Amino acid sequence: MIGREHRISIATLTDYHLQDFIRCPYQFYYLHIEGKITTQSDWRKMVQVVVNQVVSRYYKLPPKSQTAKKVLEFIDDHWSAIEVRQFESKIHYYKTLANITAHLLQCLTTERIENPPLFLYEKFNMNMDELGAELSLTFEVAEWSGNSFIIKKYLVDTDEEMNLLFNNMISVFCEKAFGQLPERTEIYSLMEGKKETFIPTKKDVSGGLEYLNMIKNLLQEPKKYLKTDSLAVCKSCSHQKRCYEGININQERFSSQKSC
Repeated sequence: MIGREHRISIATLTDYHLQDFIRCPYQFYYLHIEGKITTQSDWRKMVQVVVNQVVSRYYKLPPKSQTAKKVLEFIDDHWSAIEVRQFESKIHYYKTLANITAHLLQCLTTERIENPPLFLYEKFNMNMDELGAELSLTFEVAEWSGNSFIIKKYLVDTDEEMNLLFNNMISVFCEKAFGQLPERTEIYSLMEGKKETFIPTKKDVSGGLEYLNMIKNLLQEPKKYLKTDSLAVCKSCSHQKRCYEGININQERFSSQKSC
């Protein structure tokens, strides 16, 4: 149960671990600390795998072959691995397929990609003395842009907290590893068809280090984890029953703190 007193030792801060932690600390703990693998699949993760495969294949095409037809072909190739039962309902399944298809088409075919990407789903690791840990980050797509580069992330869905995480990680990593900040970061939320653009500055690097240190400190204290209040996250979680126990623990802790 969540309520153990021991601290967690963090050797590597990985982008997908932090993404899971921000989405729900309880889910993060069960999956990555306890290693509780369940037979129930998270629809969001399954769809993200399809998105990654489609984007990767599309960017590898020569410019003249980058067409809407190809995007549809790639989606059809990979979506067959996803089953309806992995979603909340048939309506949810078909709505997700429609949104992902429409918005991937829009995002990928709006601009012609003339040159091969600088990075395409490449993972980088770098030791950060300021964090006392290694930072691990996957660059989905990085494109050349004048004297700098543009980072693009194609996500099933995202929110302000998730965008803050990625922008801080990217700013810190690029400055420390490459000695240069990206011209901008573009984060696409495919379920909603939205794009968030972030233009980093030197100030964002120091702020990003403070943010990542804060996240690291939170990760190390499981007894302080709080369950998400997002119904959308809970619906697709395999650990809903176990959360009731954790909720009671946190409620008791909160009540005792208030009484003090």
